[in-house]
Amino acid sequence: MASYYYYASTLPTLRLDGPMPYSVASFLDEAKNHVKGRNWTLLVAAATEKESKSSILSAWQSHKRLLASELASQRSKRKGYRGTEYPHHDEAEQRICETVRQALSLDDPLKAELLLLELSWKRIDELVGLDAFSINALVAYVLKLGLLERKSHFDQVSGNSEFKRIFANLQIEIAKQ
Repeated sequence: MASYYYYASTLPTLRLDGPMPYSVASFLDEAKNHVKGRNWTLLVAAATEKESKSSILSAWQSHKRLLASELASQRSKRKGYRGTEYPHHDEAEQRICETVRQALSLDDPLKAELLLLELSWKRIDELVGLDAFSINALVAYVLKLGLLERKSHFDQVSGNSEFKRIFANLQIEIAKQ
């Protein structure tokens, strides 16, 4: 197993409440000079959200599926649909369920999204643990960059203009009827 002591130590520290030092694409451009073979394939799979047999990516993909499923389940319950209850067996599943419940109870959609991003950020930290200089640490880094990229799209000015555009289109459609 390759160790990436030098390369990992040169990377800026990522914080969910901090700036995005560079995009996922920029990270991959630099990483291709340091990571080769199967490890490179793994990094690209992490960046492009492709299925992988890697333990860290499998666990991450499982987290994302559970989160999406729980969001759909709780949103449908709010609309009155009563489907089959899914038993939450482990602590991670229970944490997802509780965090989704908290997020959906918030009136501010931005705060809800940030709460869900924080949940995912913590899950990545759990998956990599203290393994700071392995390929798993680099995979975690690219996954966190992906979360920071998503967060960077939460811009109030563009969000308001998009809302106004959609609302104006709805008003036009309603007026036609």
